[in-house]
Amino acid sequence: MIVLVTGATGFVGREVVKALRSRGMEVRCLVHSPDRARVLLGHEVDLRYGNVEDPASLQEVIHDVDVAVHLVAVIRESKSVTFQGVNRKGTENVVEAAREGGVKHFIHISAIGAADDPTYPYLYSKWQGEQAVIKSGIPYTILRPSLLFGEGDESFNTFAGLVRAFPLVPIAGTGENRFQPIAVDELAQCVAGAVGRDELMGKTIEVGGPEHLTYNEIIDIISGTFGVRRLKLHVPVPIMGVLVKLMEALMSKPPVTTQQLRMIAIPNVGGLNTVEEVFGFKPRPLEGSLNYIKSISFSDGLKISLGAMPHRIRDH
Repeated sequence: MIVLVTGATGFVGREVVKALRSRGMEVRCLVHSPDRARVLLGHEVDLRYGNVEDPASLQEVIHDVDVAVHLVAVIRESKSVTFQGVNRKGTENVVEAAREGGVKHFIHISAIGAADDPTYPYLYSKWQGEQAVIKSGIPYTILRPSLLFGEGDESFNTFAGLVRAFPLVPIAGTGENRFQPIAVDELAQCVAGAVGRDELMGKTIEVGGPEHLTYNEIIDIISGTFGVRRLKLHVPVPIMGVLVKLMEALMSKPPVTTQQLRMIAIPNVGGLNTVEEVFGFKPRPLEGSLNYIKSISFSDGLKISLGAMPHRIRDH
């Protein structure tokens, strides 16, 4: 069995490749360039070069593939990278290549909250990608994870940077918006565990950790990991929106975007027992699992707050 992984060099992709290889599966990786492929050295994978936005580059990549795992997506837009170009059209391109190539199972990673609502462009693009998969005629499984944590993540390293740098941590709104964090390697185990399972085909499954946590609670856990106490400054969302727009105007990669700020009102949680019931293991809690953030120094925290994530913390 050959399993294709798109986005194989990314935060999730690296762990998915490891999980698939640990189960003895033959893995083919779609990557952009040899430079990016270096993170996969030692995993004995078949490297192929292409781009989900270039349909012609996908035809050879997907030839004789049995299962496609599609991970490529963006959470931030730029002048050249858009939600519609990558999350929607890129998914449509991979789906079409998979259909023409005779792929037997398409596993798509979406996001909790994906919905037919253009007022939330990111979540709308993820829903559009889901629709391309559902309508393809290929047996599919869609996984919708909550917030992911693990070495090299964006969200928790950003939160940690704020906690490390400031004794007073700014929080948009009440901070009572809920998340269900799951470790990235455990999401990867879910992906690998879904491969070829007939009973999961045609299903959309929300996956998260063993607890629902508010943003306030997450900041407390991060503070506890550092062994410090932090006060929270709850800033009304409209005021925070003005500040975020200012950061977007001044920074190439601000710690939070307007789109991300708007999504805080949407609960990011699913069933607490889903992973255990469907995939046979209980995810680990957030508390006690964040030791990797301890490498973040005060100066790192300031850089992160200014939109400059240090490469040694997140290299992709």
